[in-house]
Amino acid sequence: MQLTDPASSRRPDTETALATIGSRRDFPPRVRTLLEGVLALAGSQLERSISLSLTECEQQLFKLAEKARSSNEQHGVFESLREVKRARADVAPRYLLHFESTLARLGEERKPANGEALPRFAELALVDTRDLEENITLQEIAAKAEIRHSQALYALGHRFGVLAGSPAIDAENLAVGPQRLCAGLRYATACIGVSLEHRLVMYRQFDRLLMAELGVLYSSINDYMVEKRILRNLQLTLPRARVAARGAGPVAPKRDPGAAADATIEKAAPEPSAAAQPPAETPLAHDAADDVRDSELFTTLRELLSGRRHIQQTAAPPSPATAAAATLSSYVATAEDLQSVLGALQCKPAASMVLGGRVVQRSIAHLKQDLLNQLRQFTPDGRPPQLGEEDADTLELVGMLFDFIAKDTRPDSASQSLLTKLQVPVLRVALRDKSFFTRRSHPARQLLNAIAETGQYWIDDGDGESDRTLVEKMQLVVDRVGAEFDGKVELFDEMLTDLSRHMGMLARKAEVAERRHVDAAKGRERLDLARERAVGAIGERLAGRKINRFVRTLLEQAWTDVLALTILRQGEESDAYRRRIDVADRLIGDGVATPDVREEIEQGLAQVGFHGDEAQAMVRQLFSAGEAAGADDSPASRTEMALKLKAKTRLGEDTTTTATTPATGETASHQGTRMAPIAPPLNAAERQMLERVRTLPFGTWFEFVQNQQGEAVRRKLSWFSTLTGRCLFVNQRGARTDERSMEQLARDLVRGQARIATIERESLIDRAWHAIVGTLKQITGHAPLAPA
Repeated sequence: MQLTDPASSRRPDTETALATIGSRRDFPPRVRTLLEGVLALAGSQLERSISLSLTECEQQLFKLAEKARSSNEQHGVFESLREVKRARADVAPRYLLHFESTLARLGEERKPANGEALPRFAELALVDTRDLEENITLQEIAAKAEIRHSQALYALGHRFGVLAGSPAIDAENLAVGPQRLCAGLRYATACIGVSLEHRLVMYRQFDRLLMAELGVLYSSINDYMVEKRILRNLQLTLPRARVAARGAGPVAPKRDPGAAADATIEKAAPEPSAAAQPPAETPLAHDAADDVRDSELFTTLRELLSGRRHIQQTAAPPSPATAAAATLSSYVATAEDLQSVLGALQCKPAASMVLGGRVVQRSIAHLKQDLLNQLRQFTPDGRPPQLGEEDADTLELVGMLFDFIAKDTRPDSASQSLLTKLQVPVLRVALRDKSFFTRRSHPARQLLNAIAETGQYWIDDGDGESDRTLVEKMQLVVDRVGAEFDGKVELFDEMLTDLSRHMGMLARKAEVAERRHVDAAKGRERLDLARERAVGAIGERLAGRKINRFVRTLLEQAWTDVLALTILRQGEESDAYRRRIDVADRLIGDGVATPDVREEIEQGLAQVGFHGDEAQAMVRQLFSAGEAAGADDSPASRTEMALKLKAKTRLGEDTTTTATTPATGETASHQGTRMAPIAPPLNAAERQMLERVRTLPFGTWFEFVQNQQGEAVRRKLSWFSTLTGRCLFVNQRGARTDERSMEQLARDLVRGQARIATIERESLIDRAWHAIVGTLKQITGHAPLAPA
């Protein structure tokens, strides 16, 4: 059940005073003139878009009225329609006043003033459900606009930074940025008293019409700034963010689970800022020293491969005659031959294979066999084809790279199929351009890393169905590479940018979804604590008392919820709480039906979800039962009312969610103040682990073992409460997965069923190369490679 304000009510007027450009006497004349120019330039376009949006909103409301399923619903829609028509003349002026105020606050404290930006939901109050929905809707609108116009906002951030005499201003704090424009939208429409549902309809029209025109607005403002000689030669080179979060490295050798958990917690706890990120992020730029070190990597890899071949030949040397005959009779394929054959293979679908009764994806070894078979058409006199030594090393290294990536990929998964399709294009790049091995910023290397990591953490996380939109986007990117790559690596760069943009949008959505779950968890905790106090107050009064069964049910069910809600809203020291406790005492005592008691009961029941007729019927039955003291307590009407009370959805229960939490075996909606069934006490190691868990920062990533094969899924500890012991875990997409107790988490860590995910500082591809080098050095007897 959700609690919302009445449709016609709005929040109290707490609007802060708006500033004007003219009131900023500290602005230099040139800055004031430029800001006034921006205001004049944007004013006409914003006013026109607002008018169109309100007109479209009226049309949408009229359509809703036509489709209304009842006269009451239709009446409510028409009331909203009349309200929009009444107040629409005030919306555009209010919006422009707010817009001018954001311009006038240029250079002030970077943290937005109260009411100047969208709230971040520090705490969830059940009475503010409408605020939460509005916040989320506006955040999503702003996030989409920021992604869509990131280049223009980048330029505007630098130019407004010049006006403010500060570094470049980020999009969130930019006066003309989507976040501030959405805050202005909320301010401007506060004068329209409509229901939450109809307000969201209005926001959607603003998103479709006003926000869609931001590109034209931003272009006009940038042109105006250039005309006024503000960073006329600014180069729009956006830094590209890493597409996907880093994952955990290879599983460490087996050791004592408790010791392993101790070590991982000691490693994670001192770095809250790192743990708070989805597992880790690679820096946007590498030191020049990194590329210098990497330039030696390909040579090192070839030397190690040569050493391995020498060991293999020593173990099983071919006869001299056989080796000489093979050398004399074979034909070494040229680079042109290889590219021609691989280009043909690139156009063909990568066929699956059956090995040991299982369907597997094509490997590089299989691709090599296909390559040699196709090369026969280029060999003179039927001589067998052979790869040059460097080409053979390249193919083997690419094969080892894909084999390493496949270890962390689920067989027959969507990401495994995508990686298989990239085999030929990546091999063609590596054969032609050895900087693929030595340059971390190589476009093909970065795209391969992005596909692998995105598949691992966003698609193959073992949490139900994959995000079809993301799978389709990745499929489109990979298919374009396969269809269009002809040797120009710029295509990889273009596809990486396209995927990065899409991942940025998903990351924003995940952040909003996670924040919503955290706020809901905080709200449930506050409700649980309030209900616990209400249950205690009612239980104390009912102890040892024999009263009417219907009255007892009412007090233990509905009236307990009324008291809990009152504690949430006004607190236990409020007059409202004292009045409602007094009602409980009256019902337990004399049960006199005074008008003020009847009114208090009806109002309280209405606040916890009882309709007016229901509440009145309850009151009538309640006092008829009280007046019939000593009579039989089993009339059908009272029994029916008691059953209705017990079946009624309790305050804060989510009727749409019945998922059982792994830790407790209870449904989330009925856990109440109980976090878990009675469990054996923690042992010494588990108690010590519990204390360490309490020190972990929000945002720490865990790996939970799913089966006896050791397969694990990654989950983010988004929030926990030291009061109730409840922990909230989400996946990469921000969706809630588990709600377990801190005690259960401590047990799992000690038993090895959970572990803190390693915070990786390198990309998946970088880790792969170091692992490959380490393996080759072990084979050839060299010392392991030190991490770069």
